[in-house]
Amino acid sequence: MNITLRQVRAFIAVANLGRFNVAANSLGLTQSAVSILIRELETEMGVRLFDRHTRMASLTSTGQEFLPQARKVLEDLDRATRGIRDRATLKCGQVTVAAAIVLAATIVPPLLAQFLEQHPGMTVKLHDMAEERIRVALKRNEVDIAIGTLLDDDPEIMTTPVATDRLMVTCRADHSFAQREQVRWEELAAERLIVLAPENPLRDIVERTMIRVAPNFRPSYEVGFSSTAISMISAGMGISVLPENSQQLAPAVQVRKVELVEPRVTRVIAVLQHRYRSLSPAAERLREMILANAAAIRAFHADATPPPALA
Repeated sequence: MNITLRQVRAFIAVANLGRFNVAANSLGLTQSAVSILIRELETEMGVRLFDRHTRMASLTSTGQEFLPQARKVLEDLDRATRGIRDRATLKCGQVTVAAAIVLAATIVPPLLAQFLEQHPGMTVKLHDMAEERIRVALKRNEVDIAIGTLLDDDPEIMTTPVATDRLMVTCRADHSFAQREQVRWEELAAERLIVLAPENPLRDIVERTMIRVAPNFRPSYEVGFSSTAISMISAGMGISVLPENSQQLAPAVQVRKVELVEPRVTRVIAVLQHRYRSLSPAAERLREMILANAAAIRAFHADATPPPALA
């Protein structure tokens, strides 16, 4: 059936008010326009919905049966469109974010807190995950946007740089490196080096750099998480190469970070999203907020202190 919403609204108005002229006024239409809409609806359905007498209109038995269904159709539609409008204006809804583990524990929470303060009706899901899983989550539509580091070009992933992330040697406070401003990569070859698991992209960067300056390099320990490496460093088991703000994962542990040189190695922190999938209004707003706070994120990485007030 080719029934229109205008016809249904006209039917409900006449049923509620009992007169075509009064219903027309309530709809902002002429009486003849309402009469035409009702006539078209009756023709389309093949039944009479109203008995007309003098200036009154009363529902037929078929009209009485159709009225609650027609009301439900409009109520369901109004509820659906209201929900869409509320999501478009960020009065409700949800955004799902993926973040690399170190970033999820450092720069991401203040950004999410600011977003929720501005949009209290929203909810946010944060998936802290290994860097290599982020692109998979985006492609599977498991998350809306992500914050991670640029690893390689992927035609399905769009990236917007936010800040840079230096790799630094992390050591115990009583280690000889702790008193220095800089350490050369080749000097790490003589140390017990704690590295991350092979599937972690950071492991690949560390190994490629070390092999270039110390071809016989062999790591002493392998762990899954940066926080584990920091605890092992605190226990005197060795040193590690980690992102510059990773010590914030375990602030109570007394470790030092020292700049690594020859070469200096940096990674680019970026907002990632699926190139061929539109963002929801909530995800787009959060993305804009992250980019607007790029300066605060860069300052955080410069000194690894709690980030300044966000914009």
